[in-house]
Amino acid sequence: MLVSIAVYQAAAFPVTAFGVSEEERVARRGVAYRVCAHEGLPQAVRVSAAAALEAVDEGVDAERAHAAVRALSLAVYDQRAAR
Repeated sequence: MLVSIAVYQAAAFPVTAFGVSEEERVARRGVAYRVCAHEGLPQAVRVSAAAALEAVDEGVDAERAHAAVRALSLAVYDQRAAR
């Protein structure tokens, strides 16, 4: 789930101006949303994933998107550490 959002983030904020086609960005977005909709994910992770997807969807502020994905990473880590 975290990887699919990171891949979508990379498509939304490509390193080069024409690095990712619109079709590829849409495909990556679809995968990220499907993976994040999995009901088996802990609530804290789903909430953090939704915030990360929202930040990436806006596509305006790369730093905000990066911070949201970083927060998601920490939420995933916290869930795994609690096991």
